[in-house]
Amino acid sequence: MTVGPLIVAVGLALLSRVQEGTTYLGTVLPGVIVFGFGLTLTVAPLTATVLAAASERYAGIASGVNNAVSRGAGLLAIAVIPGVAGLTGAAYRDPAVFASGFRTAMLISAALAAAGGTLASCRERRHG
Repeated sequence: MTVGPLIVAVGLALLSRVQEGTTYLGTVLPGVIVFGFGLTLTVAPLTATVLAAASERYAGIASGVNNAVSRGAGLLAIAVIPGVAGLTGAAYRDPAVFASGFRTAMLISAALAAAGGTLASCRERRHG
């Protein structure tokens, strides 16, 4: 639960390098691969942990809560991070402003993922 979010953070930081003139193979693909690898190390263990925490009787409810929290967090991130990064209304029409906002959004997301990995590490050390 620690390594996955930290790898996700690295992938997002790599994606922050995307700008006008960069190539897909040289800039986007490496970030997406690292990000995807981090998600692979995060999602399955997280789901297994949530389902293992509930008794068999409540496995369906635990799965539903896990899915609802995941969707809600995604929607919240989509609603909040662009505004915080300066990607509002007219920013989408100005390539320079959009690129700057995109970079900021990726770095904010990387910081949040790194914070999640760090918190998981603290919890793992405390609870073994």
